[in-house]
Amino acid sequence: MGGITRVTKASRDRLSDRVAIGMLIRAFPPDEVDAAIDDAGAREQRSRALPARTMVYFTLALWLFGSAGYDAVLARLTAGMHWAGVATGTRSAPSTGSITKARKRLGPEVMRRLFLRRAAADRAEAARWRGLRVCTLDGGAVDIPDTAANLAAFADPRVGVSVLAGQDTGSLLDVAVGAHRAGLATGVLDSVRPGTLLVAHRSGGELDLWRAAADRGAELLWRVRQPAALPRLHVLPDGSFLSRLLPEDGPLAGSLAVRVVPGAEAVLVTTLLDPDQAPAAELAALHRGRWRFESLFESLEVGPVALRSQDPHGVAQELWAMLCVYQAVQPWRGKEAIERAGRSSHRGESR
Repeated sequence: MGGITRVTKASRDRLSDRVAIGMLIRAFPPDEVDAAIDDAGAREQRSRALPARTMVYFTLALWLFGSAGYDAVLARLTAGMHWAGVATGTRSAPSTGSITKARKRLGPEVMRRLFLRRAAADRAEAARWRGLRVCTLDGGAVDIPDTAANLAAFADPRVGVSVLAGQDTGSLLDVAVGAHRAGLATGVLDSVRPGTLLVAHRSGGELDLWRAAADRGAELLWRVRQPAALPRLHVLPDGSFLSRLLPEDGPLAGSLAVRVVPGAEAVLVTTLLDPDQAPAAELAALHRGRWRFESLFESLEVGPVALRSQDPHGVAQELWAMLCVYQAVQPWRGKEAIERAGRSSHRGESR
């Protein structure tokens, strides 16, 4: 029996490319893209071969076809948009320089607004545990070219990203982007509402961030670095104990009541003081299952990400586009994971 012919393989590749573009269009329909363009004031003033809508999808598609050049990405995008019945506006094959100029005209604000529209829709769908909406707070950094413009904007050849994510779906509920420093995490706390359990893997020494999150009515479940600094005030039946979270150089009156949950993997601190309402084993499982910043790159099937843009506007555009593509891809990955787990469970039962 003969193998797959080159023609068959090429046709399958074309189909998979078009399906990938269709996934982007389904996640970010043309009317939403157009609304983001208009809200950002990025609508073209005259007819162009590369209108703003096409450039939005092009900037997203760069993350799907990262190894391809601008010409190849645009060709795949155009074919996929035609296949999905979406007008592209492209009348001829533009040069790489024209594509670069069109990206600059688009700017980063459209991509940011597009992401925020999707994030706002996902906030209502976060998982619940014992009546609490469960979210993860995490973050990291992405390498950028160390040009003078980038260093002036970010003070470092890395751009910081702080993320509030849904615990079950992995959807991004809010993101703050900026200079790589610890204070960036407060940028996503405005999306935290009462009735939220905020799970994090912090390094300790962040009482101000803890207090800011608690002041928004959230319950907290965080790892701490120095459990020895937490006094054992009352040991509970499940092995956890009540304590006070002390300010580093402040008065005792500024301390906060907490419960400490010791464990082999991590020592957790929580505002949930009642072990009957919040069993220690369930808290440990929630922390183990938290969303991780590395999931961004795993979902996009890319290694350590290094952005290419030589200026801050390009960096921001690339980064918000990456976050948008993650939002588009993650539901498909989640569905596949559930189906794989179901198939594995079924095979186990049939043995």
